[in-house]
Amino acid sequence: MLAMGLSTTPAELACAVGEVRVLGLNSLCCFGLMPLTALAVGSALKCDAEMLTGVVLLGAVSGGQASNLFALLANGDAALSVVATTTTTLLGVLATPCLAHLLLGGVSIPVDATGVLRSVASLVLVPLLFGVAMGLRLPALVARVAPLCPAVGVLSTLVLVAGGASSSASLLVASDGAWRAHAAAVALPLAGGAVALALAKLARLPERVTRTLTIETMIKSPTLAYVLALRHFSPRAAAVPAAAMVWLAALGAATASMWRRVPLPQTNDAGGDRSF
Repeated sequence: MLAMGLSTTPAELACAVGEVRVLGLNSLCCFGLMPLTALAVGSALKCDAEMLTGVVLLGAVSGGQASNLFALLANGDAALSVVATTTTTLLGVLATPCLAHLLLGGVSIPVDATGVLRSVASLVLVPLLFGVAMGLRLPALVARVAPLCPAVGVLSTLVLVAGGASSSASLLVASDGAWRAHAAAVALPLAGGAVALALAKLARLPERVTRTLTIETMIKSPTLAYVLALRHFSPRAAAVPAAAMVWLAALGAATASMWRRVPLPQTNDAGGDRSF
């Protein structure tokens, strides 16, 4: 998030915060589209009840912080991505337990709201604002290191993915029907991202916003889904979020790399217009 702050200006953040309709559409995709898509994917793959629980949890959690890096790499709207992720993280305090209760047969999942707010502050807001402040105070220095920010972000993401995958190796390889966990971890973001892309095109969103919305919808928080599955369900239910730790990073990187090779159109986005 420090790298994101170094690449973002206060004006961009202020503009992103004001995009209420775009943020609303992103939240709808996160907590409406993706949980329903998760049910459809789990049913299509004929997942058992435990594994279906893992798919639904992955679809019902907030957006993942890795989406901010992928939006930056894809030439999307990095500031909007940060605000969108923060918004769904805060909304998830209420939305994720409600969705779990509704979609998983009345199960109750307590969420530590204070802990979520503390995590958002320490992991997102503090490093982001510190990076923005550095850009204001030391613009020459930031101009030199800013080109390195995407690479630093990629390396940091790889370290986090490697750690999560190593701690979940038995779920990813040795568990019965592990292929379904991998298939669900791939199918859910691809299907949800495709629908979000179509919605953005129908809404005639600018290209940068379209890319951002698509990536935000695709990239969930698999770590949160994994912890909830282990704490409230079973290791088998955690298999899908465990697989998603790896696959979401790979899919996000592939999507960002593809879009980075596609030049942005000169209309709308050149002036930073996000309206629709």
